[in-house]
Amino acid sequence: MGNCVIRPIPLFESPMDKSLMTYRMNIGQTIRSVGYVWFIDGLDEKILVDAGASVRYLTTVRGIHAEEIQTLEQGLSNLGLGFEDIDTVIFTHLHNDHTAGARLFSRARLFVQKAELEFAEKPHPAVAPAYNYESIKGLDFELLDGDAQIREEVSVLFTPGHTPGGQSVCVKTSRGKAIISGLCTIADVFNPPQAVNNIPPVLTPGMHINVIEAYDSVLRIKQLADIIIPNHEPNLQSCSCIPQ
Repeated sequence: MGNCVIRPIPLFESPMDKSLMTYRMNIGQTIRSVGYVWFIDGLDEKILVDAGASVRYLTTVRGIHAEEIQTLEQGLSNLGLGFEDIDTVIFTHLHNDHTAGARLFSRARLFVQKAELEFAEKPHPAVAPAYNYESIKGLDFELLDGDAQIREEVSVLFTPGHTPGGQSVCVKTSRGKAIISGLCTIADVFNPPQAVNNIPPVLTPGMHINVIEAYDSVLRIKQLADIIIPNHEPNLQSCSCIPQ
């Protein structure tokens, strides 16, 4: 057990067909997908999970319709923090909506999976639009290879499938292990509606490069976590800390 809490910092929201989160299910249902970064509070070291992206970046570079909730600077300021205060940034993966703000953290250690960085350098054309290697080129990443301990209270789990080198972040809290999903997910992925016949214990995320790895990674998170944090779940936008 630990005393950490996780503070969601919602940055933007975007309309999305729910099937992009729940593979081959809920086609035609529109949901809000919220983009976050996550601050791990309660440590002497100031750790952020992901670096987010601005709405301007998403609309002009990615062509994604998104509405701003707050800027990353505002979100950090609300917690009494600035970019220079962050000691460590752990990247769940290197899609550009999770990395566009990376250069703002000039003094932070940057952790990513080796397989993810290698893929981001030369992504397959099928998924290349989700990456922008030029925006992270030259950054001094510390490379991980599988599960790893960042410090006593914080570790990462290798959870590929959404991307080749995705990782989820496990934080020790007063209520057990809270895991921030490294796969783009909402709550339904981990707790499918049981009214549907023959429903599996979890759903496969709709956005993936390997359907079996993605399913297995989601299942691993569910089996290990006391608290699951789906990283695009809209209902967490109004949550000030996890656990509450």
